[in-house]
Amino acid sequence: MMTNISTMMSSLNDKFDNKPVNDVEDGATGVIVGTGLSNVVSEEKLRAVQQQVLSDTKDYISKTFGPMGSNTKIVTGATQEQIGTSYSKDGLRVLKSIINQGPIEASIIEELVEVTRHVEKEVGDGTTSTVILSSLIFDNLLQIQKKYNMPPYRLMRCFGWVVDELKKIILDNGKDCTLDDIYNIAWISTNGNEEVSQNIKDIYERFGMDVDLTVGISTSEDSVIKSYDGLVITEGMSDPAFISNVEDNTAEIPNAHVYHFSDPIDTVEMIGLFDSIINHNIYEPLQNDEMPTPTVITCPQISRDTQNILKKLTQMLYRYDNVNAQMQKPPILIVTNCTGSDELIMDDIANLCGCKSIHKYIDYEVHNKEVEAGEAPTFDNVHEFYGECQLVVADMKKTKFINPKHMHSEDGEEDPVYRAMLNFLETEIDKFKDVDNASEKGLLKKRLAALKSNTVDYLVGGITVSDRDALKDLVEDAIKNCRSAANSKVGYAANFEGLRACIQMRDNDNLTLGTVQSDILDCITKAYIDITTLLYSTVERDEEVLKNTVADSIENGKPYDISSGVIDSHEGKDNPVKCSIMLDINILDTISKIITMMVTCNQCLLQAPQLNNY
Repeated sequence: MMTNISTMMSSLNDKFDNKPVNDVEDGATGVIVGTGLSNVVSEEKLRAVQQQVLSDTKDYISKTFGPMGSNTKIVTGATQEQIGTSYSKDGLRVLKSIINQGPIEASIIEELVEVTRHVEKEVGDGTTSTVILSSLIFDNLLQIQKKYNMPPYRLMRCFGWVVDELKKIILDNGKDCTLDDIYNIAWISTNGNEEVSQNIKDIYERFGMDVDLTVGISTSEDSVIKSYDGLVITEGMSDPAFISNVEDNTAEIPNAHVYHFSDPIDTVEMIGLFDSIINHNIYEPLQNDEMPTPTVITCPQISRDTQNILKKLTQMLYRYDNVNAQMQKPPILIVTNCTGSDELIMDDIANLCGCKSIHKYIDYEVHNKEVEAGEAPTFDNVHEFYGECQLVVADMKKTKFINPKHMHSEDGEEDPVYRAMLNFLETEIDKFKDVDNASEKGLLKKRLAALKSNTVDYLVGGITVSDRDALKDLVEDAIKNCRSAANSKVGYAANFEGLRACIQMRDNDNLTLGTVQSDILDCITKAYIDITTLLYSTVERDEEVLKNTVADSIENGKPYDISSGVIDSHEGKDNPVKCSIMLDINILDTISKIITMMVTCNQCLLQAPQLNNY
């Protein structure tokens, strides 16, 4: 039986009153003055602070919400000489700038920043929605916990199950991405900037859906688009010490010798090989007044045991910064934390560069035989186990490998190694045509897209620094969202896919829900209706009209567009309110992490008793 939307909305409003369980009054700080005799903060007091901080942060960050959201003025600097001002409606930037005096309050903001970075990294948008929904769901979940007197871990297992079911529904609702979708996604992400949206669509039309498009800063008023062949991983330099181009804050290594450690550098042997490369390529040439070898080292992880090696290296590089001689830095770059899909893509890049494998051995006999055959590195010859790349460029978020050795031959044709890798991935993907394994197929498609991509830089211009920076934030979000949609699928924006999935799950007669799961689904549905109401309220203030508009939107199965300042259903036309289908999935994942972290914590230990004013 289909849900009656108006009845459902009234029922949910009665069920969840959106008042904190601990009855913290509006305007309260969440701080309860105590004796300070212990550093232990009880569960009851901790819950009050958690709810208040989430609620306050929701109110602060919601000022940036949606296309009608406004800029937040961010002032930095402690003295008159240090004062700096910037304006932003980027949710993550505003969140990072919120400072709380209390230790628990400050730690919650820090946790929100750390967890929401995942959404920002993957799809650009979503920080504001994540914080708002987290606050709404957290309050309602605590009501459910109190109702059933449930242990936190049991509650969160039920919550996780409901979230997983919603994510499946959202993914099934996705559609293949078209060029018109690219324009619409960019248009929504940039709050209706037609020039930027058309530029991004033109880039995808020219270079294809596999294009790797990143944003940078132009040196003039005009925006500039640069293209070249290359591959990208979404991990950047391991330390700012490697920056050699201060204008772009990037490390640039031309004619690089690329060394790829396919296993973590966390054993005596692997650390010794790592140290040998740096000594042979950097330190020894410098001691002999010779040119160092341009060196790039990549690996999944570096252990703490290498800290002395890295500290010595970065201290040397920072000395060049101190005398403003960054361009004279020894050409070295270390990229670590290459995990997940980036680890597989990095393996592909290593093959294209022609890197010899540097990895661990379990069987010493095999190791010794390969050493004799010259296939395994030693401390004396590991510097020879390199591949070649015309240029490697890294910032703090990504690393580009431009024209690796085996990507194109001298006449510009595809290198046989490159063609063989493409054929392999295309064949593997074809095997999944009739197989329901979206995760593995998606990973193969991501690797193929990385190999096939042309690299394009969208360099944002502007008359003033503040104009340029504000536009850069929007373009960056749009590009990430378009990239995610091209790699995955397209869905409705404005958190509507989450709301639509809730309604579909409620209407699924084949899915049997227990009383707790049913209440949790109601809790999440209520939060999505509330955030939709908040979004539409930025252009419609009449409460009755607003309520009917939200109900109509749900009934019609699509979000309404408010980018022009009025609510438009685009009746009879393609709805432009689009985004990557992964946006609501990533938001739900992030909300689950935030809430699980909070609900399953039943007390807090502060650094010292005198900090305990709770």
